[in-house]
Amino acid sequence: MLKFFKSHPILSMVFAIALVVTALFLVRFAVSTIVWSDPDPHQQPIAGWMTPRYVARSRQVQPEIVADALGLGRDGTGRRLTLDEIAVSQDRSLEELRLALEAAVRDARSETGD
Repeated sequence: MLKFFKSHPILSMVFAIALVVTALFLVRFAVSTIVWSDPDPHQQPIAGWMTPRYVARSRQVQPEIVADALGLGRDGTGRRLTLDEIAVSQDRSLEELRLALEAAVRDARSETGD
C-alpha cells in the first residue's frame, strides 16, 4: 500500500480527499437522522435560535406559511436567519413573532384537518 502512495501521489491525495468528503457526508447524514427521528420536535416551544426552515419542518407546515407569518420574501433572504435576528431586523419582539407563527401554524393545520 505504501508503495502505491509513493508511486501515485496525486491519485492518492484525490482518494484521501474523497474519503474525507464521504466521511463528512456520512456524519452529516447520521446527525440529521438522529435529530429528525425525534417523534415530537413540534412539542419544543418556538425559540429565538430557531430558523424559519426549522420551524416549518418541526411544525410540519409549508415553508411559505412560515415566511408569510414572519413577513419574509419568498426569495430565500431569511433562510438562514434566526428568529432573534429577524425580530431585530423588523423591530419586533420575539414574542410577537412567536405568536404570529403559532397562529399561522394553527390556521394551516385547521385548513388541512391535521
